[in-house]
Amino acid sequence: MKIAIIGAGAAGMTTAYLLNKQHDLTIFEKQPILGGNIRTLNKNVTGVELDSKLVLDCGVLEFQSEHFPNFHKLMNALNVTMEQGQTSSELFLADGHYYKSGAGLLHHCKNLREFLTEAQKLFPVLKGYLRFLFVAFRTTPKELHNQPVSAYLDGEIHAVWLKMLLMYAYSMPYQKIADFPAEIAIPLLRHSSMFTKWDRVVGGVYTYIEKILEQFDGEIHCNANIQKVFRTPSGVIITMKNGENLPFDKVIFAVTPEQVLNLLGDTNEDENRRFSAWQPNQIETIIHTDVSFYKHFGVSYYSEFDVFQTDTHGHCGYNAYLNRLYAIDAAKYPHYSLAYNMEKYIHPAKIIHRQQHNTPLYSVDAVRYRHEVIATNGENHTYHAGAYLGEGLHEGAISSAFAIAELLK
Repeated sequence: MKIAIIGAGAAGMTTAYLLNKQHDLTIFEKQPILGGNIRTLNKNVTGVELDSKLVLDCGVLEFQSEHFPNFHKLMNALNVTMEQGQTSSELFLADGHYYKSGAGLLHHCKNLREFLTEAQKLFPVLKGYLRFLFVAFRTTPKELHNQPVSAYLDGEIHAVWLKMLLMYAYSMPYQKIADFPAEIAIPLLRHSSMFTKWDRVVGGVYTYIEKILEQFDGEIHCNANIQKVFRTPSGVIITMKNGENLPFDKVIFAVTPEQVLNLLGDTNEDENRRFSAWQPNQIETIIHTDVSFYKHFGVSYYSEFDVFQTDTHGHCGYNAYLNRLYAIDAAKYPHYSLAYNMEKYIHPAKIIHRQQHNTPLYSVDAVRYRHEVIATNGENHTYHAGAYLGEGLHEGAISSAFAIAELLK
């Protein structure tokens, strides 16, 4: 069959890889580069003042080793090298207080005295987290449906920390997290222990897209200007903005969900219901070399993932210390970090790259009909793939691609 794949992020490229030998495929990507929110400096992102021997990811970074089975299955099939590491996190509050994670206690205390001091601070946070786990593991998936995460997370420190982890994981403003769907958040947070191991792709995440491209036989169009997609009884017509009409047998939408209705030229009532609540969400991350803001808290250790209250009005951000994540020698290279909503602390001259990301804006109303989307994949010659159809992370994108490949094998 002749199949169009709209979107060249994780879901679209994985779908292309899985269907490559069975169908005639064409990928349409509106951006000038492939990868979606996979952004690897010195690979698909170029023109940055960065040593050519280094690669830094400024989008997707790491993957939980236990909870990304289809992702690891794909990496094994592509012969992509992975490395496992222990990650830690610290919570920095606007009042100057900070808390280490369990991994931070185990690995990053200079002496026993510091360990005992930090453990004493963390004890009430752990108690709150254990209370949350007790409720979370007793709650059924049916009870989570149509519920916001705020129904399970209050204003205690452990809850603030967990909501900030959701902010980081889903690239959403902290102020929007209260309405984040519990059916996605709670299963993830059940396993967000402070001792979690994570895997990273050696050579940057875009490495696996390069492996896919080495094998791909179809056509790829970047900077693709699609006007509308129309379905007919016999197939699909994609109308480009230059007036060209391209016929296909099937179409796969591997885009963020708020784009679907804008692309479809013949939506029906069911499609309008399933996708109308999705809203656009754009954030900007920066790569920088300024870690001086840690001095405000009296610490000199930079964890892999640190989350910050940036003021007392609910604004929050994060800083991921890339030297530790990528084993970059800080004696030889600058202190590289990936940050969101931290720019007021960072000297402008230390910012080496800015990156815009378009991600779904998860809410209770938006995810209400996603199971219908999955159940009706294939109707009207139309399929949908994306992280939003799973747990919202990279594993969801890969899993949705595997599901479509099973339908079209």
